[in-house]
Amino acid sequence: MKTTLYALAILAAGTAFAGDSARGDGPHNAMRADTDGDGRVSRAEASAAADSRTSEWFDKLDLNKDGYVTQDEVQQTRDARRGEMKQKFDERFTEADANKDGQLSLDEVQQKMPRLAERFGTLDKDKNGMLSKEELQRGGPGRHHSPESKGPESKG
Repeated sequence: MKTTLYALAILAAGTAFAGDSARGDGPHNAMRADTDGDGRVSRAEASAAADSRTSEWFDKLDLNKDGYVTQDEVQQTRDARRGEMKQKFDERFTEADANKDGQLSLDEVQQKMPRLAERFGTLDKDKNGMLSKEELQRGGPGRHHSPESKGPESKG
C-alpha cells in the first residue's frame, strides 16, 4: 500500500521524475484542457486532461510495462533523469568554455549563457573571476547557499 501511495505521489509530481520538459500544470495552463474550444474548462475536460497526464507519467515510470510502478522503477527513472541532466550540463559548460581551460570567464558566460551572467558575481564563490563546474553546481537553480556556506568537499 505504501508503495502504491508513493508511486501515485510521484505521478502527481510527474515532470521531475518522468523526464518531461518543464511544463506547468498551474492555472495559467488550465485552458489547454478546453478541448471543445468554448473558452471554458468543464470538470470533465479537467479530469480528462489530468487522466491523460497521469497516464503519460505512469507509462514512463512503468519501465517493465507490467502495469505497476515500483520504488525501484521510480529510482531508475530518477537516476536516468539525473544522468541526462548532468550530460546536458557538461555539454553546455564545454560549449561555453571557448578557451577550453575548464572554467568560464564573465565574457564566456555573457556570450553563451547571458541569463547566467547576471548572477556571475554571486556564483563566483572564490571571487577569482572564473566559474568552475563545482561553483555552478553548488549555486545553480534550487541551491541557495549563502557565501559563508561551504559544500562538504571544502572543510576547514
